[in-house]
Amino acid sequence: MKYPHSTRRPLCQAILLASLTAVPAAALAQNPAGEAGFAGIEEVIVTARKREESVQNTPVSMVAVGAEGLKARSVDSFGRLGEVAPNIEINGGIPNGGGSATQIFIRGIGQDDYSFPNEPGVGLYIDDVYISRSAAADFGFMDIERIEILRGPQGTLYGRNTIGGAVKIVTRKPEGSNSGEVGVTVGRYDRLDVYANYDMALTDRLAAKFAVATFNRDGLGSNLIGQDLGEDDEIDARASFRWDASDTLEVLFTADYMKQEQAGPAGSMVRFDALDPGTDSLINDLLAPPVVEEFNLQPPLDRYGEAWVKTLDDCNKCVYDSGGTVETRDDGEIWGAALTINKTIGDSLFRSITAVRDYDIDIRRDSEHTPFDIVQVDNPETFTQYTQEFQWNGTGMDGRLDYVLGVFGLYEDGDSELFAPLLSGLFDVTGGLADNTAFITTEYEAYSLAAYAEATYALTDRLALTVGGRFTHDDKEYIYGLSRPESGQVPLPPERLADDWTEFLPKAGLEYQQTDDLLWYANASRGYKAGGYNSRALSGIAPKAYDPEFVDVYEVGFKSSWADNTFTLNGALFYNEYTDIQLLAVLDLGGGNVETVIENAGEATIVGGELEFQWMPTANWNFSGGIGLLDAEYDSVGASAAGAGIAESNELINAPELSANLSGEYRVPLASGDLALRADMIYRDDQYRDAVNTPELQAEAYTLWNGRVTWTSASERWEVAGFVTNITDEIFVTNGVSVLGLGYVEAYYSRPREWGLSVTMNFGS
Repeated sequence: MKYPHSTRRPLCQAILLASLTAVPAAALAQNPAGEAGFAGIEEVIVTARKREESVQNTPVSMVAVGAEGLKARSVDSFGRLGEVAPNIEINGGIPNGGGSATQIFIRGIGQDDYSFPNEPGVGLYIDDVYISRSAAADFGFMDIERIEILRGPQGTLYGRNTIGGAVKIVTRKPEGSNSGEVGVTVGRYDRLDVYANYDMALTDRLAAKFAVATFNRDGLGSNLIGQDLGEDDEIDARASFRWDASDTLEVLFTADYMKQEQAGPAGSMVRFDALDPGTDSLINDLLAPPVVEEFNLQPPLDRYGEAWVKTLDDCNKCVYDSGGTVETRDDGEIWGAALTINKTIGDSLFRSITAVRDYDIDIRRDSEHTPFDIVQVDNPETFTQYTQEFQWNGTGMDGRLDYVLGVFGLYEDGDSELFAPLLSGLFDVTGGLADNTAFITTEYEAYSLAAYAEATYALTDRLALTVGGRFTHDDKEYIYGLSRPESGQVPLPPERLADDWTEFLPKAGLEYQQTDDLLWYANASRGYKAGGYNSRALSGIAPKAYDPEFVDVYEVGFKSSWADNTFTLNGALFYNEYTDIQLLAVLDLGGGNVETVIENAGEATIVGGELEFQWMPTANWNFSGGIGLLDAEYDSVGASAAGAGIAESNELINAPELSANLSGEYRVPLASGDLALRADMIYRDDQYRDAVNTPELQAEAYTLWNGRVTWTSASERWEVAGFVTNITDEIFVTNGVSVLGLGYVEAYYSRPREWGLSVTMNFGS
């Protein structure tokens, strides 16, 4: 193991000191005497280790948030889930990915290109079904029971692509209660969300649940052709059936559907670098005049140049307005179905999870955000995945051994087209001498097979040892072709690329239950993200494969409860050796040609930790918060990455050194019910949105404040809530791309201050 850099020692010492000083403070908290019915903090049951156990007894750094917790925080979309805990960053994918894609980073590890030859760095699961592509991750944020966020690699139990961690979404199952709810939310930007669900008993042993929601909101800005950019226009539906065939056999079937039809996100050009004289003359003297005439552009906007730059420092919210004239779109249609069979045999549980998921997306964006159509990206894509998992959970040796065995299979099939006119109109103005337009067709087929086992053995009544391992085999086939439609050139006829990788992912851990309320643990594990292919070879350079990336993690932590379970304090320290990092950059090939590449181009060491608490001094007060620290540094960077502008001194993307959350809620008992007053604070330190560390793509440190007031009737039939998110109107960069080979950097931004009112009615038994 490499010894950590000396600069990292103060960081680890700071976390450890904070944890040691916080424990005595927690012990001083007193359970309020005489408060009838107050039993402290409610126990949260999770399935992080594929068996039910309390979150406080699970030796994993994790956060579990239930439906009520999400609602109290006004978290109503997957993109805002990163606000609930430190060391977690969630954005809406790179701009090409559209609103249906997710970009998840945990502890500085994730994925920054959504396209399907590339793998996510954080595994996403919906009701234990693995979602293999980030473009298919929009599940409809409705009717959720809880969300579990597991930090650090989860390779043994969850497999490949959980190198950064895993996010598990658990939806509510049918109970046969013959009850439901309906709700409406209205708010700023003409927001109108309508949602409803109903749980019904079909027979004594068969129950069904149906949920539907629509999300509609006007955009944040517009382009020169009047499109409403950054709007919401989405519908979601889910149907679930639960059959208790016998006392030992349960069958669950779920189907879900999502469709969105909306314009692209709101963004702008945030930097322009002067072009070489030849390229400048080509664009402004030959390509620009027809555009200038069509849109009646006046100086200095009649030239492709710095006049089109918009930044937060210059004009704040004008960054939501694009100068583009290409009709953008962000359309997606996703559906999935899953069949889960749970069979109890003695003290063991056998599970079979069979699932299919399919998406069809169509994304178009005007990359440089000017009327001159320098770079346009049009990317329709279809994809289908099939998964099958068998699990066997059981106990043995008179209850001293808990184990899980499993096998997993995944098959993927997809195809896409990428139409990218670079310097549109170049072919005509040069009399057919130059053609930079790229039309890429790809086909993708892959399968992954795995077998895993993990066992926890109680060495004593207090000390337990966990060992596990997973063999994973990935096999991919990728067919890539590049043509230039205007000239008829075919620089790259369709070519088949095939690769496979086989890896073993081990884990070992110790857990010591010092008291009933204090757990210590130490884990060592390995994470793996599968290799892939460069999917955007626009220039005619043949695409090539890149290898998997790996992380070896060593972690120690504790979980504790104090003062009659009115205060919990959990902490973790970790040391990551991150190798073969897959880095993305845009190369300038000259002459108006650019190339997006992904290569294994770096090694890094990531050291950090988390410290989180919850405190309920009385039944009416509830405080929670956490702090996360990261020290992420490259140890080495390959020549190709250095040539793309990625220096060893660069920071890893989406890896703020400090992140923190703090929440407070007070409930006021009323004759008509109760009133909950809540405030949330989210802080994130400076962080970069690209590997090159482009200054304009740095999200400067920001603090978000959210507030919510909720009245719940005494019968719990009615709930009325008023809320404000981003109270101080903080705007910061969430994503972007640097294409300085064509003179520009584009950026996308967070949502501004918003307010709304929600009304929910519960009905039935």
